[in-house]
Amino acid sequence: MRLLLLLAIAGIAAYFTVPTRAQHEAAARAAIQNYRPGPEAEHFSLDDVVGYAKGMFAGQGNYQSLYVASHYTLDMPGPEYVECYGAFTLVQCQVKRS
Repeated sequence: MRLLLLLAIAGIAAYFTVPTRAQHEAAARAAIQNYRPGPEAEHFSLDDVVGYAKGMFAGQGNYQSLYVASHYTLDMPGPEYVECYGAFTLVQCQVKRS
């Protein structure tokens, strides 16, 4: 019974502390500024060109509220994109290659 009560309290707290879109955008901006491409970024392929074009036209990120957590993705020029997850007012972002 205590465990159920504890899970209910944690769920309610998570619901009221889901990070906003603005918090995700700020964390994504910080992740982009700290990103340093590795040596594999020196070679271009057709996928890189397609990814670059997709990132140029995207511009806007995609924010999803999952009620107790949140997810945000942002296309960047090139094959990279930023993926963020948030819960309890904390946001973690990572730059990934598609």
